[in-house]
Amino acid sequence: MIKLLKKRLFLKTFIIYFLVFFNVQAVEFRGSAIETYKGAYSKKKINEKMQIAKNKACQNAFKKFVQGMEGSKRTIFISIQDQIYANLSEYMVCDRVVDEQIDKKQKKVSVVMKANIDTTRLDIEINKSSKVFDTKSSDKSKLAMIFFSRTVDSQRAFDERVTSVDKKTKGIDINEEETDSGISSTTTETNISETGGSKLKKRDVTEYIVDDNDTTKLEANMKEIFTKARFEPVSGPRQVRKKWRGLKTEIVDSLESGGGIPEEVQWEIEDMMAEKNVNYVVFAYFDVGISETDKSNGNTVVPVALTKAEIIKLGSGDPVSLGTIGGINEKRGGINYDEAKNNSIAAVSKRTARDLVALINSKGIN
Repeated sequence: MIKLLKKRLFLKTFIIYFLVFFNVQAVEFRGSAIETYKGAYSKKKINEKMQIAKNKACQNAFKKFVQGMEGSKRTIFISIQDQIYANLSEYMVCDRVVDEQIDKKQKKVSVVMKANIDTTRLDIEINKSSKVFDTKSSDKSKLAMIFFSRTVDSQRAFDERVTSVDKKTKGIDINEEETDSGISSTTTETNISETGGSKLKKRDVTEYIVDDNDTTKLEANMKEIFTKARFEPVSGPRQVRKKWRGLKTEIVDSLESGGGIPEEVQWEIEDMMAEKNVNYVVFAYFDVGISETDKSNGNTVVPVALTKAEIIKLGSGDPVSLGTIGGINEKRGGINYDEAKNNSIAAVSKRTARDLVALINSKGIN
């Protein structure tokens, strides 16, 4: 009886091992990286640079794997790549050093790492996040875009009023004939001056101008990402065109005074979108900052930032917010202001669209 139980236990263990072993598939890739250092050689410095190089080599190995993905799978991966790269250790084991070199003369370290990538786990993540991609072309989710771009027009900074007291002391002789020794006296002259714009400390004021041309460029770049993710991007203003002029005026007035998209206006747009059978609507506004000069090459650099983007799921019930994102910043350069601004707009809008697609997929609904 005992022998029979042992045999059954062994068989059960073997079957579990067999299933686990053959269902978890891994592929091997090698990646390389080089890091340079400054100053004199030290073990601490080399160890720090070597660790950075190892991390980069592992990422390099994973990127090689991604490049070999089948087209449709890679398209899905791109939509969720930020969350994958943020947790890369969950999808691969990369701890084997194939080669490492220290070049003291060139002040650099180089390393080659071997990575075993868990393709099964990665496939599960891709499939879990691919509801949008499984949708038939005729049933793509409609996604409306309500975007605005505003540019800093002027900034006024207020200084506190400062009172400066300037005292001067001078000596004066007074009627020396009154005494044999004479009397000496002093007097003080006081000069008071004030500087600064206000006796009360005021908040700095920034004024904006909403630029429709920049908004169009943002929409074009984001539309490309949404389309690749198998949504059907539609123009938000066109969906509510009968009331758009008045709604836009309220939004622009708020944005140009430093505010956001008014809630009441957003609610009204959501209701109208739902009547048009739109599945999702994205409200977003971006800030184009003041240009700078890159000291290294003299090019113009323009910062562009996503201030806020919120995606709303519409349906038969009340609209549901799937979440908001913000704080996406890009600062790209160009030979002039327009080129630098366009480069920054393209970069920040594409990052925003990818994050929004990932946000929808993470909810597992479509």
